[in-house]
Amino acid sequence: MKTQSYRRTYLHLSDVVLNLNNHLKSISNKELFLTAFSSFFLLEKPFFDHTAHEHNSVQTFYANHYLLESLKINSIPPSNILLNYCKSNNFANDLIEVLRSEGNLKNDSISHFICKEISPGTLLPSPGLQEIINLFVNKVSKESGKFLKTNLKDPSEEVFAKLKSEGFYVLENFLEEENLIKIKKITSMIAENEAKNGNGYFYGEKGNNQRIYNLVCKHPIFADLICHPYMINLLDRVYYRPTLHEKFTMNSMTGHIVAPGEKALPLHIDSVVPDPIPNSMIRFIAVLALDDFTADNGATEVIPKSHKLLRRPKRDDAMSAKGYKAVCKAGSLVMFDGSIWHHSTANNSKNPRMGLMLSYAASYFLEVAGEEEHLTVIPKKILKSFSPKMKQMVGYQRAIKKGALDSNEEIYNLDLNKF
Repeated sequence: MKTQSYRRTYLHLSDVVLNLNNHLKSISNKELFLTAFSSFFLLEKPFFDHTAHEHNSVQTFYANHYLLESLKINSIPPSNILLNYCKSNNFANDLIEVLRSEGNLKNDSISHFICKEISPGTLLPSPGLQEIINLFVNKVSKESGKFLKTNLKDPSEEVFAKLKSEGFYVLENFLEEENLIKIKKITSMIAENEAKNGNGYFYGEKGNNQRIYNLVCKHPIFADLICHPYMINLLDRVYYRPTLHEKFTMNSMTGHIVAPGEKALPLHIDSVVPDPIPNSMIRFIAVLALDDFTADNGATEVIPKSHKLLRRPKRDDAMSAKGYKAVCKAGSLVMFDGSIWHHSTANNSKNPRMGLMLSYAASYFLEVAGEEEHLTVIPKKILKSFSPKMKQMVGYQRAIKKGALDSNEEIYNLDLNKF
């Protein structure tokens, strides 16, 4: 399966439509146009029969409110009206007007914009429509990542093959030096601030290792990093399933500083799912090296192929397992299946070793644990009135780590161009 040129999800659609709306002034029926556009965007070759249950049928739009929410419209036109409009000159002319408004109309031939019916009720997007989709997807892509510019977008086939067979992959030169300097500097500032104000989370045998939680709320560059185009394209494929919803979610984003003299952490997996572990990727981990990872300073070590054992490591496994130390230059990315046995090794150097951990998980775990977003839909006033047990039932104040709520407005608003 090739990486898609754009993501067929409701969330990505809402971003595209937000931009597209600026060019619909001459469109007489915006709801009809947006629904038609979205049908092709989400379903590729939409089948306009809302009584059918084929994977590409617009029936899915009538069964839920997700499309309405993405488009910010009140109703979806009947499928027969949609079909007639989509294969009409009216839709073609509306597409032409959108391109004209955007200043990218290169071919105004109506035949270039007519969507053809390849079988009863099923339409093929016209070349002109595909141009508009690609144009606005690219506009959204360029507007994202205000703090972290990158040209690296698509993973190679080797990455997917190694992740599947070995359980890990080391990607050299993930970050350019300019971005690396910015991220390391801001991470160091946050770590120093939390240590100074008593909110630092310290661990390890000597208690000198430091972990920084909830980084995405401590400077905007970390949100750019967790949503890096390379990671999104990789994870869309790793977690692929036939859905128009997001296929994965952020589990956490943390900073890890291994102090000089600290010993290796025990072998472990990044999952709380009990043994036997499911034979699918529950969590995906990407460790970004902010310092060179060496054999002496606490480089991450993985046990190749251990993700296939579908169990946690036992004490005796540490003695017999043959590990691979991910020795790499700063700016590299050490990626692995969360079920692989791994740990930070001892730091026998004289300097701390700093890295970031980007952790993702299959989105269906959220749907299994809670069909509704309890902490979003329950008003705060009602939430506070709940008993301790009821608060626990809806996940209130679960997994709040030390330092996670620590915030420094001055650091968050820091202009990274000063570095």
